[in-house]
Amino acid sequence: MNAQSPLRLAIVGGGQLGLLLSQAAQHLGISSVIVTPDRDAPALAAADRSIISSLDEPGLAERIAQVADVVTFEFEAVPAALLNELARVQESGQLEVRPGVEAFLLLQNKSTQKAWLVRHDIPTLPFASVASPPEMAEQLVEQFGLPLVQKSQTGGYDGYGVQIIHNRDELDSLWDRPSILEPMMEDPLEIAVVVARGVSGDIIAYPPVRMTFNQELNILDAVILPSGCSAEIEQRASELACAIVEKLNGTGVFAVEMFLGKDNELVVNEISPRVHNSGHLTLESASVSQFEQHVRAVCNLPLVQPVTNTPAAVMSNLLYSDDLQFMLGQAPGRTVCNENLYLYWYGKTEARQGRKMGHFTAIASDPEQAREHMKKLKEIMRQSVSGAAA
Repeated sequence: MNAQSPLRLAIVGGGQLGLLLSQAAQHLGISSVIVTPDRDAPALAAADRSIISSLDEPGLAERIAQVADVVTFEFEAVPAALLNELARVQESGQLEVRPGVEAFLLLQNKSTQKAWLVRHDIPTLPFASVASPPEMAEQLVEQFGLPLVQKSQTGGYDGYGVQIIHNRDELDSLWDRPSILEPMMEDPLEIAVVVARGVSGDIIAYPPVRMTFNQELNILDAVILPSGCSAEIEQRASELACAIVEKLNGTGVFAVEMFLGKDNELVVNEISPRVHNSGHLTLESASVSQFEQHVRAVCNLPLVQPVTNTPAAVMSNLLYSDDLQFMLGQAPGRTVCNENLYLYWYGKTEARQGRKMGHFTAIASDPEQAREHMKKLKEIMRQSVSGAAA
């Protein structure tokens, strides 16, 4: 392996993040290997080669090492057995694992992640790690009050594994699974900072963005640039995010999600050791996307200071509903609707209500104008759906 410029990158996971990472690798002249159990995974459309395998298969790490110099991940729920096997292969010098097994294991469990934040005096909401929340319902209400937020310790993503208990009548809905419980902040502003850290420790942060959520599905709805926060708060958010990634000693892109309370205090919500939904708009809003930056970081290429290309941008997830059925089976791709509007279709073949099937990005002189462009794009899609139905 060439230590300065690995030419083969394995990506564990075959979803849209793996797809966009593979495309970024191709742009940099690096071959990509997608490791997934799904023969219809979207990322296979862009990969140079693949390993179709259960992630629990013994010996998978050795198979990856035979075809790749570096391995990274597009999602958190990687089996611990595979991570530990990859660590052993790395120790033998056959493969580099990035962002790093230790950091990845720490962050993929919300309980150990929260405990790490507390141990390092990083501001976060008070919490309780509970094996069986229904058995402790009254104690949890007494400790945190209502509303109460329950998060599965592992396996949660895109609104799955997170629920809000609004009142006592909903206490019967507490999941009986290992969880963390925490109080719900009152009307916080939710922001995210995407940070890239290289092998040598060089670190770069993208401008903070504001996030809004679909309350019904508890899933990210829109990402807005600029965040709307003051320059002082944005600087504090960026410095906090960079300090966290430094302490983790990881390599690659990390997303640090935060709450901004009414007192203008920042509280860390979650850290993701991978490219993230909050960074999708960097494909249009920045001179180098989070996907290219991640590939650069894990493959030991120089990071690039991103230059913002537009005064404002808005990204919105395209969630599945039955009126999108006519698009199933279409290949993944990017559609330039005009100089302000972009549509990414992920090429997923399995559909369920609320699943991320793609995303829109609108760029403009300010966020409100970008939202107007977004409305026009959605109207175009609605008309296309009506035409297809006719």
